[in-house]
Amino acid sequence: MKGKLYGNGLWESSRMMLPEHKEAILRGNRSQERKARSFLDEQELERISRLLTTSLQTGKPVRLHLFGEWQGREVLGTVTRVDPGGRQARLQTEAGPEWIAFADIVGAETD
Repeated sequence: MKGKLYGNGLWESSRMMLPEHKEAILRGNRSQERKARSFLDEQELERISRLLTTSLQTGKPVRLHLFGEWQGREVLGTVTRVDPGGRQARLQTEAGPEWIAFADIVGAETD
């Protein structure tokens, strides 16, 4: 087997990657890192609802943990309005008012 090359042999060191291929690989890697939405049980939903109601009635701040496909985030603020029909709550934060969808809330706590 003298002289027989295994693999790509002569061309092994001259591989190229087109920009389209590189972008496809990066997109594939990012989609693998995407987080799945978790579903909360009835007790946790009730606890979050109580905290939102308490914040609305007393003006005490609440910290909400929000779902994100790539990265979750936290919002600290006081509930100023609840829209049950639209399934969202309005928080007054340091940055200003922000509407938060109930479906995005994965946790809540008071400070």
